[in-house]
Formats: sequence, C-alpha cells, structure tokens
Amino acid sequence: MKSILVADNRSDLLATLEPILKHWGYRVLSARKTNQAMAFLQESAPCLLIIGEDIFADPDLSLDKDTIQRIKSGDLPVIALKQGGTGIAKFTPIETLEVPVELFELFSLIQLHVEKHPRQNLRLRLKLPGMYSIEKDEFILADVLSLSMRGLFFRAPTKIKKGDQVTVVFPLLGHCKEIEVKSTVLYTIRPEAENNYFQGFGVGFDDISDDHKVHLQKFIREHFLREGSSSHSGVGDFTEAQLKS
Repeated sequence: MKSILVADNRSDLLATLEPILKHWGYRVLSARKTNQAMAFLQESAPCLLIIGEDIFADPDLSLDKDTIQRIKSGDLPVIALKQGGTGIAKFTPIETLEVPVELFELFSLIQLHVEKHPRQNLRLRLKLPGMYSIEKDEFILADVLSLSMRGLFFRAPTKIKKGDQVTVVFPLLGHCKEIEVKSTVLYTIRPEAENNYFQGFGVGFDDISDDHKVHLQKFIREHFLREGSSSHSGVGDFTEAQLKS
C-alpha cells in the first residue's frame, strides 16, 4: 500500500484529509509538528508529501540529502497547502493547493503524481434509483451503482451493447434535482460465473449542461465527504477485467 505523508499544524485540516486519502486506498501518515514530519520521512518512504506552509517555512525543517534528492528528482512529489501566506521557501513544491482544499483538484494531482495509470475522474459508489431509454423507447428502471462527472454504471438485465445511445435519468437525492442526459454505452458486464452473475453497463455522458455539472459536482463532493468520514471503502473504478468486458 502506498503511503502519503500529510504534515500541517491545522488539526481540522488533517482530520478532513486523512479519511479522504484512506478512502482512496492510501496509508496516511499525519503530522502536526515539524519533528513528527521529519521522523516519518526518516522511518518510512512515502510516495507523496502534502505539507502546510507553516511547516514548509519552519527553520527546524532540515531535510537529509536523500530526501532532498528524491524531491529534486521528482521521486517524492510535494504538494504545498497554502492559505494566503508567503512562507513556502524551503524548496520548490511540484504543486500548490489553496486551503480549503478542492476535492476534485486534490484527486487529480494525486493521480497525476502518484499513480502509474492515473484515473481520470473521481468515481463514487452508491445506490440511486434511475432509469434509461434506448432510442426513444420506454424508460426502464434500474439501479445506479457508480457515478462520476463523466458517466455512471447501471445494474440492469439487458441485451444492451457497447456503442448504443441511451438517455439516462437519475435524481440527486437531497438536492431536489433530476439529471437527464444523452449517453453512450462504454462497456458491459455479462452475467457470468466470474462476475458472480452480476450484470450491467457503464455509460459516458455525451452532452451534460453546465447547470447539471454544477449540481452533480456538488452532489458527488458532499456524498463522498460524508461517506469518507465513516468508511474507508466504497470509492474506485471497476476492475480492469470488467472495463474490458
């Protein structure tokens, strides 16, 4: 399991970031003080350093040569957390993030700098009532089991195939909003033994309005933060085998 070191003296920020990063499948090392951060760096080998400007500018932050070399070579990416201060001076971070941290931006940066095969979007696993229509036929009820800004996954018994054009409709529960968007079937999962006879299909949104995007992003962010604070599982993509099916 890859480790991420988060060093910042703001306990509320650490309390927010730690469950989110664990939710994404990382081991999290949290440090509120410079000496704690230094100890973690010496005793472990994190794949990413997320550090607040207070610790970044601390005169006691004296990195060893190996750590400095890892940072310079890009082997240890650094994301600096800024909140209007000017204290980022110890070394040049690869990226900076403003506080409060934007969830989608944090996800993108971690994927970019940590993962060999970065995921393009933050996918939330949940269960929503939904429905879809093929070529203007009657709508068929189905459960939405996965949702992102780019598409969703329906659990449904159907002979639908990759490339089919469908219209999907689903509510954003608690937001008094319903999304209707034309989509394209990207992959299907057939009811075979290796899938525990699970079946369904994933779609990509073709043309989603700006208004729908705003509401969808807010829904995903709020739902994810709520789930992330109470569980360390439930977010991710389907397996590579499923994506190829």
